[in-house]
Amino acid sequence: MKKIIFFIIFFTSNILANDLPELGSSFDNVISAAEEKKIRHQIMVQAFLSNSVIKDPEINDYINDMGHELIDKGVNKKPEINFFIVNDSSINAFAMLGNIIGIHSGLILSANSESELASVLSHEIAHITQKHLLRLFDSQAKNSYKTYFALALALLVARSNPQLAQGVITAGSASQVQNILDYTRANEREADRLGLEIMNKSGYDPKGFIDFFSSMQKFNIFVTGPSQSFLRTHPVTTERISDIQDRLSDYKYVQKENKLEFYFVKSKLRAFIGDSFKVSELFKSEIDTESYINKAGAYYGLIYSLLRQEKTNEARLYFNILDSMQINNPMIIELEARLLIQEEEYEKAFNVYKQGIKEFSYYRTFLYGISELMIAANKNQEAIDILKNYLNIFKNDYMIYELLAKAYNAKNEKLLEHESLSYAFYFQYNLQEAITQIDLAVRTDSKNFFDKSRVEYRLKELKKESDLLYIQ
Repeated sequence: MKKIIFFIIFFTSNILANDLPELGSSFDNVISAAEEKKIRHQIMVQAFLSNSVIKDPEINDYINDMGHELIDKGVNKKPEINFFIVNDSSINAFAMLGNIIGIHSGLILSANSESELASVLSHEIAHITQKHLLRLFDSQAKNSYKTYFALALALLVARSNPQLAQGVITAGSASQVQNILDYTRANEREADRLGLEIMNKSGYDPKGFIDFFSSMQKFNIFVTGPSQSFLRTHPVTTERISDIQDRLSDYKYVQKENKLEFYFVKSKLRAFIGDSFKVSELFKSEIDTESYINKAGAYYGLIYSLLRQEKTNEARLYFNILDSMQINNPMIIELEARLLIQEEEYEKAFNVYKQGIKEFSYYRTFLYGISELMIAANKNQEAIDILKNYLNIFKNDYMIYELLAKAYNAKNEKLLEHESLSYAFYFQYNLQEAITQIDLAVRTDSKNFFDKSRVEYRLKELKKESDLLYIQ
């Protein structure tokens, strides 16, 4: 059954309930905390291995910062939630077992304000705080798991093969499928209600909720075909929109100004998804006609799209215009450094990062950039020193460990290289590869007793954890 549960996790975004759970409900016993931890681990392994999951640290930090702000300010009992972004043009987001939320890039691109984007994250956070998926299992636990397996598998394969997805769907029982859909559609309202509360407590405009849902309803008009209709995980009905509008009367209007990062993240997604030439032409058209939503955001996206095409000189011309706007923002500093690196102005890029770290000391992208430049200049010990210093702040940052491994490799310090790689894989939830790398560290010929003892102890700990997390 555990293997089936592994696939069930992907079919969770619309698993909801209308009423708050009753005391004494058995749904917490359907899947144990240990099993849910295993599921969480397996989901994150797949997320890090997937080519469709966006790895850009600036984009990920923006979404994670917003998500954790909503949790910190809007939720009483604060769950630990992981967020990741899927490169998918459809407007969607999904909550999964293990306290994990995925957001499609299309959803971010379609949001017209931070409040709209926050409304979706709040909605998904509510799914998790109310344990909606476990409550569905509680109500359906006596039924066969085969239907859940079919639905989950359909959601997975749909991203790459819609025809195959349709075949998987029809393999399930039509009546069971309809029962699940009826259950989830009837109970989306609870996540809407709690999502509004989370938004309001966090300082976002609750009206963003209805604005975004209205956009989704318009989008759904153009979604046709049985597979797409079935896999639409957030059915937006007139009844739901009306219910949200009624609830909005309980909340005061909030004037929430969008951060510049909102526009930059949207533009960066546009710049790196799809044909870079077509995207750059679209940005140019928006700039020429002044039809952009945000002027700096349009220039920002255009420059990145030009860098993708290696049109460095043209990118420099547009960056100079952006620079003349005198906007002090870390995402622009990172863009400048990347442009200088492409221009092979490494010393200037180093100084830009150095100044950036002084102003925005906790901006991780600067740490990555300056460390890469140090390693390229064979200043490996300097890179190691700064990276190890930041580990006191970012203990679980796999990218820091990857850079450490690269620097140790350049110094031919094999034990420390493999140990760093082990941590890099560990914080990407790839426990088996973490064990492989720490085992290589143990086998390395080293005369340092303390290093040897440390990696031997770490190997034992990882093997114990593997025994607990491995799904039979």
